[in-house]
Amino acid sequence: MPKGCFVILLPLDSDYKVLGSYFKDKSFDFEVTSDLFLRLNLDHSKSEYNLLKLKDNTLMSYLYQAQGKLARKINGFITGLILTENDDPDKFRTSLKNTAEAIANLNLTKISKEDFEAKLKELYQDQLEILIESLDPEKIKNSVIARTKELLGGSKKDRKEAQELLELIEDDLHTKISENYKLAEKYAKEANYKDAGKYFEKAAEIAEQLHEETLAKELLDRSKGSNRIQELRKNLENAVQTARSKLKNEDFHMAYVWYKKAAEIAKELMLSSEEEEYSLKAKALQDFHQIDQKFQKK
Repeated sequence: MPKGCFVILLPLDSDYKVLGSYFKDKSFDFEVTSDLFLRLNLDHSKSEYNLLKLKDNTLMSYLYQAQGKLARKINGFITGLILTENDDPDKFRTSLKNTAEAIANLNLTKISKEDFEAKLKELYQDQLEILIESLDPEKIKNSVIARTKELLGGSKKDRKEAQELLELIEDDLHTKISENYKLAEKYAKEANYKDAGKYFEKAAEIAEQLHEETLAKELLDRSKGSNRIQELRKNLENAVQTARSKLKNEDFHMAYVWYKKAAEIAKELMLSSEEEEYSLKAKALQDFHQIDQKFQKK
């Protein structure tokens, strides 16, 4: 699990403000410096998600751009997540975005640091830690049974719903959520995001049947996220293939255009090595094209 998180506010009238942070280990030494902010701000000018390799840590971040009334007060904010070596950034895309959306509902321009950090700790535990625990079949079973006890004291419709839920529990439907989730995770590790999305969606449908709405939403969001990654990977493959084809045909300008596009997609996918490779190729082709054009004019 991640080491913790932080939030940087982007005001309209000044550079930035660190709203607060939460780290599981209170002795963990991490500071949002002006240099770090500049790097994040520059990276997020190109993509809402970003993965930054620091000396001792890996930082995943999400840019929330203010909309509606909120945009009258701030430009937005950056939510950062400090990952461990074993953390897969893709797993936290949806959770990080959901955390940011919840933060956007707070009174960010007036909330005290103390109150904000208390809320951030709660969001971190709910959004970034709670999923694995909430997938536990026994916990789901106990949650559904507790709900049926309330329903049994209600109307005829409520009592019927309670009976239906108990029958689903007796059929061990609650165990199918974690089974589908594990399959989804397996496919995600293999970069088979199409099947990962399918099994996340199946797990979400079962959670919805059991009226575990929060869990169902999280799983459905993960399904959408996996499908989005699958689409981006296809676009990346197409961009690279097109760039190579243009290069083979000595169309250096269009090869530059497509390698630049590939770099942008790789950045969105948080594939740092691929982003660097395609960026360097695009830069080299751009320089070559400019020199070539200069000598052709002569």
